[in-house]
Amino acid sequence: MKSALKKKNLVVLKVKDVKRDKELYLHQREAMMALDQSIIDKENNRFAGLIVLPTGGGKTETAVRWVLKNFINQHKKVIWIAHRRELIEQAFESVEKNAITALIDKRKHFNCRIISGEHGSASTIERNDDFIIASKDSLYRGLHHLEEKWLKYHKEVFLIIDEAHRATAKTYRKIMESIDKNAKKFQVIGLTATPFRTAQYEKGLLKKVFKNDIVYQVSLRTLISRGILAQPILKTLQTYINVAEDVSEEEAQLIEKNDTIPPDIANFISKNKVRNNRIVQEYIDNKDEYGKTLIFAVSQTHAVVLNTLFHERGIRSEYVISNGTDLFGKGIISDSNKEKIKRFKENALDVLINVNILTEGTDIPDTQTVFLTRPTTSEILMTQMVGRALRGEQAGGTKNAYIVSFVDDWQNKIAWITPEKLYVGQGVWQDCENNPASFRRLLPLKQIEQFAKIADDTIDTTELEKIEFIKTVPLGFYSFSLEKTNEDGSTFNKSCEVLVYENNKTSFEKLMDKLTAYYSIPDAKGAKKLAKIFADAEDLSVISFLASFGFYSSNDSPTINLIDDVKDIVSHFEINRTAPPYIEFKEREQIDIRGIAQKVYDMELGGKKKKAYIDDVWERNSFLQAYFNHKKLYFRKAIDTELLKLEEPELYSA
Repeated sequence: MKSALKKKNLVVLKVKDVKRDKELYLHQREAMMALDQSIIDKENNRFAGLIVLPTGGGKTETAVRWVLKNFINQHKKVIWIAHRRELIEQAFESVEKNAITALIDKRKHFNCRIISGEHGSASTIERNDDFIIASKDSLYRGLHHLEEKWLKYHKEVFLIIDEAHRATAKTYRKIMESIDKNAKKFQVIGLTATPFRTAQYEKGLLKKVFKNDIVYQVSLRTLISRGILAQPILKTLQTYINVAEDVSEEEAQLIEKNDTIPPDIANFISKNKVRNNRIVQEYIDNKDEYGKTLIFAVSQTHAVVLNTLFHERGIRSEYVISNGTDLFGKGIISDSNKEKIKRFKENALDVLINVNILTEGTDIPDTQTVFLTRPTTSEILMTQMVGRALRGEQAGGTKNAYIVSFVDDWQNKIAWITPEKLYVGQGVWQDCENNPASFRRLLPLKQIEQFAKIADDTIDTTELEKIEFIKTVPLGFYSFSLEKTNEDGSTFNKSCEVLVYENNKTSFEKLMDKLTAYYSIPDAKGAKKLAKIFADAEDLSVISFLASFGFYSSNDSPTINLIDDVKDIVSHFEINRTAPPYIEFKEREQIDIRGIAQKVYDMELGGKKKKAYIDDVWERNSFLQAYFNHKKLYFRKAIDTELLKLEEPELYSA
């Protein structure tokens, strides 16, 4: 079966004889009942709504089980669209797992076809395909094949759109228009973890796509309060290991795109004694608190090294590594690995180290802690790794889940996915904004570059240094991601952070209000006008547009690439019809470099006394360390600049 899928992108899934279904969580049952009431009971020929379940809430399984029971079982046709390979694979695996008689009792088998750049094009679609799981780009490029080979024969189609906040994009709209034109009965459900505001006064394209609004919604807080998910407790630990010195921009792009660390760098990380001992010591120091701990290692070598160190310290540990891969390139669990996992489940082991295996499919509900010792650019993989510890008490898990991230110094070359970024906007981990280490991980690259310039004696930063230091500290930043397309047609996520300072805060607020007005009505003149402005290749019209909001009127902030930032914001509006999330730097006033310099100046501190005072401030203020990326040189340069302003103000008056 697996080789057939590899070559022909088609699997004939046999319905397994499982008559006793598992017990679903309350929110999953509620979601399925809401779908029944909205779609099955009313028999609407046209329906489009949203299911909003938080990350870890089982969106994919809930939707898959419902369409298998209500559509595949009734010999009706289903299309599942996603924008990433990982989501496509996740959907297929859920379909395969849930093809059971408890859900499908009127069929013995059905055809499931995968359409993507890696599995097969839309030209392979056949009339008797029952469940099509497709990437939106591949399906869009072969839309005529879908119409001629499939849609013309099937008049009732159910469509699921994963990560539905993207459904306003042109590709999704064209696919839906094609199905709508050809099918007599066409119903759509969008899946998302992000609650959308689709009130009457905010009728944008999203509301136009999902005209029946939210069918069912439950918050992450609710699932935690019900004990279904554990309360996550984040901890970020710096390793202070520089692993990016020899990484070129081209290599960084490949790492970010493929989520694969080059062998030489992986080997360096895996064998670094300081880093590995830091990992082991962190567990030993907090053994009672962390409890049963699952570690995600960088490589097989890393797993072996860590396991040896744990044994030397008297910790009951083991490691499991992949013995080959399945058709999607995922690790296969051997019999010896299964035995180790069994021992971990039965509490015969305290620590289990793994490489590319235990992200999904293996149930270890009472895992208390996850150590993230390998970075990832994949939201899905991060979700899976974090999710291993998020099983709540009502689900056989724990009350609290410790998510411990070990962060190397990549000099901000790569937009790694972090637990903080994964859950921004879901109302659970806002406290990470007040966590110094967590804030540093969210601190944009542009801010770090500013410190690096000041610390570089070969660069003239006089104009930047004239600005009052507190005005160079951002009030916060807009944080979001955009889907971009490579030259080969493949897609990747660009992490965007737009810094907001004292002097441009009002300008940004006015801009957001104007963009909200432009995009509140589909196909309005304002949005068309804006598109024309931003089509100016020389950016002259963009500069004029931004100047109308007060940008460029003051230089009391660091130089930033405002045009590119605003273009990204506009792209976000085009997709989401709303402003991007804003993260406030709540502890900004703690970055009081002027006050530190003033005390050194007033007390006439010099030599050893000056150093002792500054060292003491640095050691006691974790926010300062986080803000300066844990590089004391940047901190010292900032103080020296402020001291020079106090000692020689005339140098900065011109």
